[in-house]
Amino acid sequence: MSAANNLVGTAGEYYVCAELCRRGYLALLTPKNNPLFDVVATNMSGSKSVAIQVKTRSERNTQGWKLGTDITKKVAPAGMFIALVNLVPESAPEIYIYEYTVLSKRITGLYEQYLAKPKRDGSARKDVGFRWFDEVNFIEDDHGRKNRWGPIVDALGS
Repeated sequence: MSAANNLVGTAGEYYVCAELCRRGYLALLTPKNNPLFDVVATNMSGSKSVAIQVKTRSERNTQGWKLGTDITKKVAPAGMFIALVNLVPESAPEIYIYEYTVLSKRITGLYEQYLAKPKRDGSARKDVGFRWFDEVNFIEDDHGRKNRWGPIVDALGS
């Protein structure tokens, strides 16, 4: 990963932490290269916690969020969320909050549709080691997740 991409990812993680802290929760970054999540958040008493994987795209990224194939394995601990951060120019970032299993099902369905559609030359598409997710693929439910922190707030309680 290039230094610029690393900074974009780090910016998204800090934005997620800032939003959670602003709402009265303790949010901490995990050490780099944690394979499953980037942020741990707890309520102030420490009695409830959630883990959040953060995927960030910069304003230069026109393809969407690049996700690993593990997203389609649908295996995640309880209380696991994904925050898709869109760094938009001259504005606060857009953050889409998903329960891990919900986004996993969306990505799996979209990827199956992609594989089922032949290439322009009629040949079959090959499986690749990543999955793209972009606003082009958004349905109403996805749009409704923009800056909606309710699922995480509900999981953490007060």
